[in-house]
Amino acid sequence: MAQIRMKKSHALGAEKARGQIELLAERMAERLGGAWRWHGERAVCEARGAKASVFYDATTVSIEVELPFMMRPMKGVLEAKLEEYFQRYFT
Repeated sequence: MAQIRMKKSHALGAEKARGQIELLAERMAERLGGAWRWHGERAVCEARGAKASVFYDATTVSIEVELPFMMRPMKGVLEAKLEEYFQRYFT
């Protein structure tokens, strides 16, 4: 199983970070065909065997993605998209 782990600092505050994470979770669910839900300060998305978890607090956002073997070729593209999203919405 391929894994992606990212942790970024931000200056948005907890409430705005949560809103940005909701946008990210919706996009991930659309692309992977799944659904997401909140568990406290953690958004969780599962689809096609892939699992993504996004955690936030007032100063950091962390994402962990586990891709099944069949989705392994998408790892680089997904990492690049996540990095682009962080740069665009959390800086």
